[in-house]
Amino acid sequence: MPDNTTISIGKRKKLSIRAVISSLIASAVCAAIIGVIMVNRINIENLTMQQFILEKSLKINEIISKMLYKTHILATIIAQNKGKIENFERLAATIIDDPAILNILVAPGGVVSEVYPLRGNETVIGLDFFTESEGNKEAILAKEKGELVFGGPFTLIQGEQGLVGRLPVFQDMPDGGRQFWGLVSITLKYPQILNGVGLDTLTNLGFIYKLWRINPDDNKKQIIATNGGDKTERGRYLEKHVAIFNADWYFRVSPGREWYEYHEMWLMILTGLFVSFMIASIIQKNVDLKIAGSELEKMARTDVLTGIYNRRYFLELASWQIEKMKRMQKNYFVIIFDLDHFKIVNDTYGHIAGDKVLQSVASSVKKCIRLYDLFARYGGEEFIMLVIDSDNTGIDIANLAERYRRSIADTHIELEDVRISVTASFGISNVAPDNDLDKAIQRADEALYRAKQKGRNRFVLYKSGG
Repeated sequence: MPDNTTISIGKRKKLSIRAVISSLIASAVCAAIIGVIMVNRINIENLTMQQFILEKSLKINEIISKMLYKTHILATIIAQNKGKIENFERLAATIIDDPAILNILVAPGGVVSEVYPLRGNETVIGLDFFTESEGNKEAILAKEKGELVFGGPFTLIQGEQGLVGRLPVFQDMPDGGRQFWGLVSITLKYPQILNGVGLDTLTNLGFIYKLWRINPDDNKKQIIATNGGDKTERGRYLEKHVAIFNADWYFRVSPGREWYEYHEMWLMILTGLFVSFMIASIIQKNVDLKIAGSELEKMARTDVLTGIYNRRYFLELASWQIEKMKRMQKNYFVIIFDLDHFKIVNDTYGHIAGDKVLQSVASSVKKCIRLYDLFARYGGEEFIMLVIDSDNTGIDIANLAERYRRSIADTHIELEDVRISVTASFGISNVAPDNDLDKAIQRADEALYRAKQKGRNRFVLYKSGG
């Protein structure tokens, strides 16, 4: 009897240990599967949020900038009329073509003299933008900087909430100087101006967003638009800086639910029968994630038609490259070229032929480009390069430009029974001495214009004064 009892107890202990080990292994496998699924879900959500945040940030900038640029029309007319304002109401009526625009006004010397529409905006007449009132910092900054300044949202004198764009107007003086005339201002209805952004798409897909800025009047955080209260302040989120002229806005997106709020996660923990299915699902999700990430990265930096860098990625990469070369005391040049009489190609042979010409030109130049130089499509039939001057004399750049010009001139595009040849005009500008990419591009563009004036199919190196 004692022996039999001992054996029975020993067997029960052995089976109990196996059950514990099996339970631990099953728990570990389930935990590992859930962990990987959780990470993949987070990565996919992050990728989706990244795509939305980029798309909506660009849309916000596009909508507001388009409205603010309307001030340039009125400012140009005032400057051409030497500060005189004629037919303001009729002119302003043509500019206000969107229901999101509250008014447009002019303020000679900073004091509002005309506003359209007048009805509902009567209190604005006589407003002095250079007094210390809410929203007037933008007017003062516009005068100091000499450029369009964006501000808001803040409470307007009419009692509504709005966004404003203040554009200074200057008159040319006989001695060659410029004298401040006053301001042209446009007021946008807030939050109506954001209706065209499509922020409700994020809400429909379960994401929480917040658009905010630091209010320059009190240096406190100001919420411009949100659908989730303070939810974006905790947990996981992505955020992008949105620069609208001088203003710094920030667009933040976060998932509506954390991983532990998904019921299926808990169901999978309790369901070991679906382990094999979960493994297959993980593999597919990993593949989808890599493909989506690769496609998104490629779309973000390349031009769809030609396969070379796009404008946005070139500007980003070029700015970084210039900063690097500045420390190394290397000399860089910007080269801009566009195809001569390209409109004739499109009008004669169609846009499909025009696309093939652009592809062939890009391919031809790409074969000549050096590995350490940047090459991108700048827009339409215009291309841009950032090239290093290896001998710091400028001779190397001239030789490069000539090589690119010849490669384009020697390119022939065969289309059924038609053979198309094109040429290009080049503008070149040294990035030095100010190492400012935008200014270098502007100078190169001026040189390109001179190349076209001189007969096209040539390059011109920018020289100050002519």
